[in-house]
Amino acid sequence: MSDAGLAVAQTRFALRGYTRDSSALVFTALFPVILLLLFNAIFKGSTKFDGRDVPSGAYYTASIISYVITLVSFGSLLNRITTARERGLLKRFRGTPIPSWVYLVSEIARTVVVVFGTVALLVVVGAIFYQVHLSVHLLIGLIVYVTLGVFCFCSLALALTGVCKTADSASAIGPLAATILSFLSGVFIPAFLLPKWLIDVGKVFPLEHAARGLQSAFLVAGSAGINVVNVGVLVAWAVVALVVATRSFRWEARGAGAS
Repeated sequence: MSDAGLAVAQTRFALRGYTRDSSALVFTALFPVILLLLFNAIFKGSTKFDGRDVPSGAYYTASIISYVITLVSFGSLLNRITTARERGLLKRFRGTPIPSWVYLVSEIARTVVVVFGTVALLVVVGAIFYQVHLSVHLLIGLIVYVTLGVFCFCSLALALTGVCKTADSASAIGPLAATILSFLSGVFIPAFLLPKWLIDVGKVFPLEHAARGLQSAFLVAGSAGINVVNVGVLVAWAVVALVVATRSFRWEARGAGAS
């Protein structure tokens, strides 16, 4: 079997394990839908985006999608890889004839499938219950920002595995970072309600640009929400994170020998 075939087979194995984990299914699929329902119950009617009134349903559909990208691509991936390393699974995998990169590619591919599946579910819920109007421009912006967001946050997860010493620290850092950034980035609370200094802090991080791009695609008629700043920031963070990951990624737990 070719290396590509091995990667596909390992991805299928990873997805099979995911579908058999009922808690993971609930957390990644139902939890975002519950969040979408809750935020639309709290901020029902309309909110503001770029100084104009917009439907809160469409706003929060885009916002929760950006949160899912961060939580799954960053938090979940960081936790899985760190846990596998601390349990010695990465070391044992590296000792097999299969190329080491196959494991990482399969985990990232699993993440891509889970994210796009959850995003599709949120879009369906938004279209049925919150009058989200699907269009070619919206779908283009959705695909671009989900793809860039997954690439960016998966890269950040790989980079941060070199910093997380234990699985417990990874399981805490991922969700905490996703939640804090969501408050700073106009995901949970519309940006017009935030102090300017918080908005400025949020713009440093990639979630703000993924969220804003998605919100523009969902809220601005005839626009895919794609602009140089949002795309550039996401790509820049991804590239820097990949460089860090190539230098800091470890296959063995600390104190277990050479990485």
